[in-house]
Amino acid sequence: MKYCPRCGVELEEQVDRCVLCGQLAVRTRPATADAAGLAYPKTPAGDVSGVAHGSDVEIGADAFARVVRDSLSEAERRRVAVELLAVSFGSALLVTVPIDLFTHGAFTWSKFSSLGVVSTWLFLSIPLILAGAPWLQYAVLAPYLILAAFLLAVFRNDLGSFLRYGFPVTIAVDALAASTLAIVAAFRRKGLNAVAVFLCGLAVLSLFVEGAIDLNASGALSLDWSVIVAIALVPVAGLLFHLHYRVVDQASLRKLFRL
Repeated sequence: MKYCPRCGVELEEQVDRCVLCGQLAVRTRPATADAAGLAYPKTPAGDVSGVAHGSDVEIGADAFARVVRDSLSEAERRRVAVELLAVSFGSALLVTVPIDLFTHGAFTWSKFSSLGVVSTWLFLSIPLILAGAPWLQYAVLAPYLILAAFLLAVFRNDLGSFLRYGFPVTIAVDALAASTLAIVAAFRRKGLNAVAVFLCGLAVLSLFVEGAIDLNASGALSLDWSVIVAIALVPVAGLLFHLHYRVVDQASLRKLFRL
């Protein structure tokens, strides 16, 4: 049996720190374990940081967070995050959909909000569920992006807009995402160069989006704002490439920004 030498509480075998104060567990039964009605140990006077002076004791939420973080593996933390996301976004659906049905007697605005909630949950959860498998993430999210654009057009009773704008734009996004993944995967060392590739992809996407809009709206190509976006992004991407390969000298982002 393990004990907390400070609080005197009994701890489970797999626990290394007290869940109340964060003190390292011991196997020797402390005197505080036999002190009936002993008040919870207070932090030394003047200590407002939550950590006792001269020790590694933490109290309150910080100690509990440390215990939870240290006791869970990376996969378990991802699973907890997915569950929290599911509960949070599921709660949003359970609130918005009944309100729409109660006030309008049919699905009106809740169709759009539900599509946004589901899409956001999916784009946040899939990277956690399929961590370490970027191409599997792409295989799930790329088709869904096209489906989401199609459902949006259906909800608006305007399939023509999907054929003119939604479908070509989502195909372009999927193609650029695949290209970016392939380019980044080919890098021996990943860092600022990956960010630079992403910015170049955004520049190309902005040109394509405005081109699709112009061709469908007026039948003529007249690039305007997308050129400004590209002019702003491409030099930044070039600077990042320079920093990665020349200035940083292959240093990682973690070392560069002291993460």
